[in-house]
Amino acid sequence: MTLSAHIRIARFASVLILSLAGATAAAQDADKPVATVNGTPIKQSLMDMAIRQATAQGNPDGPQLREAIKSQLIARELFVQEAAKQNLDKDPEVLAVTEEAKRTAMVQKYLNSQVKPKQITEEQAKAHYDKMKASLGSREFKLRVIMLPNEQRAKEVHGQLTKGNKDFAEMARQWSLAPSATRGGELEWINFKTPAKEGLTHGLPLPMAQAVEKLQKGKVSDPIAVQNNWWIVKLDDTRTANLPSYEQSKDNIMRMLQTREIERATSELAIKLSKGANITQ
Repeated sequence: MTLSAHIRIARFASVLILSLAGATAAAQDADKPVATVNGTPIKQSLMDMAIRQATAQGNPDGPQLREAIKSQLIARELFVQEAAKQNLDKDPEVLAVTEEAKRTAMVQKYLNSQVKPKQITEEQAKAHYDKMKASLGSREFKLRVIMLPNEQRAKEVHGQLTKGNKDFAEMARQWSLAPSATRGGELEWINFKTPAKEGLTHGLPLPMAQAVEKLQKGKVSDPIAVQNNWWIVKLDDTRTANLPSYEQSKDNIMRMLQTREIERATSELAIKLSKGANITQ
């Protein structure tokens, strides 16, 4: 397992299933603003599109995701307005693109001039590597998962797997709501130190990690409740962890930490601008 795989936070997505009535109501509210920034509305339709994009990338839908997206859209509008004040909407590079790309180009030029991230040092990269290495165990786990909407369905599927000897991969393709369903529920190799502790499972929800460490190879867990969904986990295989050296990982770590620093500096700018803006939600 590469360290870059550990660096990525494993995310398990829930799938939003809308009834026809719910979809109709959503369409009626598509132009209702979720926020207004200095008189400019941020429409619900834009929020919905951003949520669909986020969930398609594996992020679980819920209040935390929606608040994060709303904050990002507010920040984006603040950046657009500040870019316009600097006449970046008349910049030749900006004028050459479509309206939506124009706003993006304005924001990018504005952020390039205003966001001043700190440069990540090699000492910081080495400290991150040491911390990451210390959090890893001696074994890696190869898992398959099935995500289900409720306990009843989870028990039904679990019964078919254990009593009916159904193939886990086929059941995952048929029933799982997770993005991994198309791969028969297969996940990348994951490593965490056992016994599993909160925040030290490299993105795997703690109840699932605790179940995995007790499973024998080829066995299936009982249904596991994680927030609003239920999971069934199969341990396909285990292997001895083989971690890359710091020198092999340094470039990836430096890029990741620098990206985090840019995100921090951008968020700091958004907070600063929001304090002087008229924002209603």
